Amino acid sequence: MAISEKDIPCIHQIVDVALHHGSSVWEIVNKLEDALEGAYAPRGYGADDFDIATLVFRLGGHQLLFALNQSLGLPSLRTLRTKSTFTSITPTIGSIRNEQFDQNIQNIVISTRARSEFQSLHGVSLMIDEIALEEMAVHFSKYNKIGGLCWKHSHVIEPVLRTYGAAVDIAQKIHDGELHLGKELTMIGASCFGEDEIYPILAAPTCKNEDASDMERILTRAIDCWDRTGASTSVGPIWSLATDGDATRRAAGHKLFVKLPLPTESPLYGTLSNMPGLNLYTGEDEVTLDFDFKHIFKHTVNINLGCCTLIRSPAGIVLNNGRVINSMMLARYLVWLPSHDEAAVTKLLHPDDPQDVPRAVELMLAIIELSNYQTDSFSTDIETRADLVSISLLGALLESILTPFIKVSLALSEQFKYLSRYAHLTFAFFHAH
Repeated sequence: MAISEKDIPCIHQIVDVALHHGSSVWEIVNKLEDALEGAYAPRGYGADDFDIATLVFRLGGHQLLFALNQSLGLPSLRTLRTKSTFTSITPTIGSIRNEQFDQNIQNIVISTRARSEFQSLHGVSLMIDEIALEEMAVHFSKYNKIGGLCWKHSHVIEPVLRTYGAAVDIAQKIHDGELHLGKELTMIGASCFGEDEIYPILAAPTCKNEDASDMERILTRAIDCWDRTGASTSVGPIWSLATDGDATRRAAGHKLFVKLPLPTESPLYGTLSNMPGLNLYTGEDEVTLDFDFKHIFKHTVNINLGCCTLIRSPAGIVLNNGRVINSMMLARYLVWLPSHDEAAVTKLLHPDDPQDVPRAVELMLAIIELSNYQTDSFSTDIETRADLVSISLLGALLESILTPFIKVSLALSEQFKYLSRYAHLTFAFFHAH
């Protein structure tokens, strides 16, 4: 029984459907009684139901989904296929080739958008990153090929299993270190500005031994295939490449997309040329290099400000005529915030992963909140007041770099004001200390 077994998702669905239809309290109670007796099963699913059903289908197949549909009321496979879009990407088996890009761009991007309501052209950002991958060789029966092998060294073998000797040769190459199992999966996705959808166009296992020249060839190939397939005219031109802080991709990105000055005939030149100090270098066709702002924060926090590295060390950083801001100092004051108890502050200042980007951003927000908090009445001690002034300076610095990226309501002029304040504050602090 739903109530006795505390089957909360089932009860929630029943009540949600009843309220949607404007049922009274007594009608809802009757519906619950009917459900307990098995005479009523609610219809209608939320986003969480479809997410759980998709996960069940991917991990356990249609039989497990059918069992949970009957017992827990999850969406059936037919409902899932009706309400959801399944993307089937052509995997990279062997070396990265144009054919893989072409098939994925045509099948996943162009064809999908042709069937949707998105008809107007949009600027496109190519995004590249790695995702976790189980290190194992996989037989793709559709192609009769072995996948899961690093693309960089796959040229040393023939991935097609024509004979038993071919399988032995692949195993021997892996054993000798000439070939590797993929440690991660390099993903390239295309996203249109103003939309939330991401269209994958490359999935290639990597052994993490690529250098900048390898990454340059991949990015150049991706852009060339995008133009050759007609995606630039049917979907939109590529405006930028976005990546995280990976050193290899950063080096390749700088070589490809920070090499040509913005031409004077560009529609943007008249505006941007009047902004001294702004980097006006781009790549071919004015493609720009963008970094994930969360990784910019991590870079800023870890190196320039020290909120994740220096502040967690006893040395800390020095502001306001010698006030040392470190983890011990922040731990003493962050607990003043209503939303942060001692345990929450400890997680911020001593995370399990020092490179945890969301935790770094959360720490920055906490310091900003503390700097804006009315703390004057907390203490009349001179030392405490001096600490709070130094934290306020640090909070102003963090707010200047964080706000332009997370407050989407800001006008462009307001974003520049924050960034300008950040530049002036960092110079002032450097000059003073």
